[in-house]
Amino acid sequence: MKARKMFLKPFAILMAVCMLVQLGSVVGAVEKTEIVVNGVADKQKAQHIADTIKGEVTISPFGIACLFGHSMAQGTAIETNHRYYATAPRCRRVTYKIDYCTRSSCNYITYTQTTVSSVYCCS
Repeated sequence: MKARKMFLKPFAILMAVCMLVQLGSVVGAVEKTEIVVNGVADKQKAQHIADTIKGEVTISPFGIACLFGHSMAQGTAIETNHRYYATAPRCRRVTYKIDYCTRSSCNYITYTQTTVSSVYCCS
């Protein structure tokens, strides 16, 4: 009987710690994500780049016009995750360097994360 009580106490402590960790992850849920694309003149292409960074669109390797090479251009994108952290500064800003094909029939995009910072934009 004594051995059973010795087992239950550490088990109860472990369960309580697991529940606290789970609650912490709920507090840090992202409320809203905004992506601003700079250096891209075509609004449709800029929206496609933003959707790609969010993970909502897949990238095709080339369009028919890019059979012999892409017409590459560069730009930047800034992703702001509002209420990302539980305490101030609450928001997270990620900057990406973007290389994309300018041809309308091609949606080839590569992006690299350059900086991550915490910002004060939400209370």
